[in-house]
Amino acid sequence: MDVFELARRYHDELGIKEASVAALAAELFGEMGLSIHSHLTEEGYALKGTRFMDYDKSLVLEFIKGDRTFEVILRTL
Repeated sequence: MDVFELARRYHDELGIKEASVAALAAELFGEMGLSIHSHLTEEGYALKGTRFMDYDKSLVLEFIKGDRTFEVILRTL
């Protein structure tokens, strides 16, 4: 799958609104972010939001389940 298709999926599935940020996430993390989202959704978690931190090194995926909130941080080294 090419980076543009991955960026489109990051936009659609993870709610990353800005196209350039979705493309950056696709370049840095490939299908990993989408796979984590898919797995956690199957386990009953709901995606609450996404954000970058550390100037494009880390993507934070915030999930909720019941009354608890969890963050999954994807970081490039």
